[in-house]
Amino acid sequence: MENLSTPVEKIAIPLAIPLPAYLCDHHIGGLAVLPAVEALQNVARSKPAAWGGDLCRQERAVFPHLLIIDPGAGEIPALHEHALYADGRCLSRLTTLRSGRRRKLNRRMEHVNIWFMPGKQGAVDGPEAEPPAKDFPPGKPFVVSEQRLYDELVPFGPAYRNVKGGIMMTQDGVAATVYGGDFPGAEGPLGSSFPLDAAMHVACVWGQRYRNRVVFPVGFDRRDILIPTRAEKIYLCHVKAIPGDGAVLRFDVRLYDRDRRLVEAVRGLMMRDIGGEKQIPPAWIREVA
Repeated sequence: MENLSTPVEKIAIPLAIPLPAYLCDHHIGGLAVLPAVEALQNVARSKPAAWGGDLCRQERAVFPHLLIIDPGAGEIPALHEHALYADGRCLSRLTTLRSGRRRKLNRRMEHVNIWFMPGKQGAVDGPEAEPPAKDFPPGKPFVVSEQRLYDELVPFGPAYRNVKGGIMMTQDGVAATVYGGDFPGAEGPLGSSFPLDAAMHVACVWGQRYRNRVVFPVGFDRRDILIPTRAEKIYLCHVKAIPGDGAVLRFDVRLYDRDRRLVEAVRGLMMRDIGGEKQIPPAWIREVA
């Protein structure tokens, strides 16, 4: 039997990740960081042309370390480590070189680890393929305005304020309208990165209200892109809370276009506290202050 645990081909592809000014609007703890969805976009852009898999079918994504952006830099030197397996799967890792103290020690820091799957994009099975019956989950929703969301809960700059019109939350999940961003030139093979990034903001706010925690994306089980999202377009976003594992909150995410067609589905989005010091949400957002 063919051994599928060993890659048949391994390539290291040098990257220069461009840093347009708007990326500095995405910051955590006072530091500008590359959004996870943008890191995925850079990996997808640099895939070897001979690989026949589908970039729109992604599994087992992990975001182990934040990629800090130097505001004075024009690009980030990085490496895309691509491994192809006999069954057509591709494992991609995005790494950068980090210098130790006094530059005596250099080591590779991993920022993305993801599988791209073989074959062509197909339909998504299960209930997430159905059109949304309502614009918000069952139960009386707790409403957070767009301004308060970004002023107090997810304090990003203008380019990353792409939840539009606020959100409606219950214990089960969240409904919101998200925007494809104002930068058509930022689109890539995965579409626009902004709608899914905004869906992660929505999940973060749910965690602040119902779990009293400020959480950030650290991976997902599976992502299917049926119709790539576009800049300057509006999408309906549903985020459903699913059972997590200890420190990790988990969500299923669905994005629909204005015709209520499913355009993107993420299963098992994983979010947790990052950094050494736990952040406490404002008292007004917490269900139990």
